[in-house]
Amino acid sequence: MFEEKVRRIIQEKYIGLVNVVVEKLKILPITDHGGELPFANVWEAFAHELQHENSALYYKYLNAVETICQHCVQHLTLTELKLLWLISDGNLEWDESVEAFPELNKMLEGVTEELLSWVEQEAEEPEFEEEARKISEESIKPVS
Repeated sequence: MFEEKVRRIIQEKYIGLVNVVVEKLKILPITDHGGELPFANVWEAFAHELQHENSALYYKYLNAVETICQHCVQHLTLTELKLLWLISDGNLEWDESVEAFPELNKMLEGVTEELLSWVEQEAEEPEFEEEARKISEESIKPVS
């Protein structure tokens, strides 16, 4: 029961970060070198290319998405980073007999990769928007 609650809190944090990344991508304009692209921003283009498996253009936008994910992760507190690390693929591959947590750069890399996978999931099948709204509303409620 306790582990389920902790996992839910961690997932809520990832959903919040996905929302931040998506919002940043939505204000990032498309820089087109020629013809007209039907997308208003990098998020729309990235989601379209991911959904339609157009690898050439997908990789063009992936760099921007990765950079924003990395930026968001670098601004987490160490405690947040450790929590997010717990459900990352990097943690699954980590040998805990050596240390409870790896060095900072390893955690940053693992959490960035995990966040990127959540963002890609949102691009493929948008589902977090409503969840992010609920989390946002809950986070502004007074604790008392």
